[in-house]
Amino acid sequence: MRESLDAFARDLLSDHLAPRTASTYGAILKSLCAFRGGDTEPLTPDQIEAFLARSRRDGSRRAASARNLDLAAVRSFMAFARRRLGWVTDPTEGIPFVREAPRDPAVLTAAELGKFFEVTAQCSRAPVRARNLALVAVLSQVGLRVHEAVGLDLQQVDLEGATLVAVRGKGGTVHDLPLNRPAVTLLRAWTVERGERSEETALFLSARGTRLSIRAVESMIARIRKEMGSAKHITPHTMRHTAATLTLSLGTDLSTVAELLRHSDINTTRRYLHLVDTRRREAVRRLEGTVPISLLPTSPINRPLSEYIPKPSTLTPLERPTSPLRSTLDDEHGLVAA
Repeated sequence: MRESLDAFARDLLSDHLAPRTASTYGAILKSLCAFRGGDTEPLTPDQIEAFLARSRRDGSRRAASARNLDLAAVRSFMAFARRRLGWVTDPTEGIPFVREAPRDPAVLTAAELGKFFEVTAQCSRAPVRARNLALVAVLSQVGLRVHEAVGLDLQQVDLEGATLVAVRGKGGTVHDLPLNRPAVTLLRAWTVERGERSEETALFLSARGTRLSIRAVESMIARIRKEMGSAKHITPHTMRHTAATLTLSLGTDLSTVAELLRHSDINTTRRYLHLVDTRRREAVRRLEGTVPISLLPTSPINRPLSEYIPKPSTLTPLERPTSPLRSTLDDEHGLVAA
């Protein structure tokens, strides 16, 4: 099996799978080989079940999501082995994924996103401040996945056309994505700062002049979250969730948001709708007139139904902050979803 892993990795990349996914699948399969020790016999369902049920290094139980990822990797390899290596059986057949209770993704409010931009500007050193602000902009204003952001090349940024050109996403898809004015402004500032300091084609560079890594972006976001003092678990992907939720709360239709985020299934986008609570409350509020007012008790104990339902907030996700720095970031460097 070990000899087949390199061929499997090449096959994944030739199918335009995201490099990080290919790397993760490879690591999981190497773990499977190590788990089996020197066993060279064909894999059995019992061995795979035992591998999936293994504990973490500290002895604790592994999350269902981790088990499902392992199973997905092994299934993918088995499909490759049957297609390319002539394997006859698939020991993963009949092993189900574990269904998890859906959890709401962490999202930032408009005020929190504005604060995140502020803290990014305040805690980033001068050499990387422009880069970090531009990076947060493409994550939160365009909804890029982190591997898409670090994979951008300088030539893909069309500032005059306010477009990111030929962004390669999941499944080998390629899209041109629009930029709003704050994103254009921050990207222009970074491209000027970046200059010709490196022969590297990457848009976002590390201090060494090489392409910025996913791990470096994750560490940057974690550091800013800590400086911000937020209790929320903020990751690069939180910015994508935030972009989806704020654009929906601004009234953008579901299909347009799905197109912006490049979801192949609109149901993936629909999960954000229940996070935009004002729409549901407004829908319920509009039904109030169907109940005769004369039937509604008015005592302090039994107040009219309308008093129990908060009126839609007059604040919008684009409300202008009051501090000078936030005002600057909001309109020129921040979060306007124009």
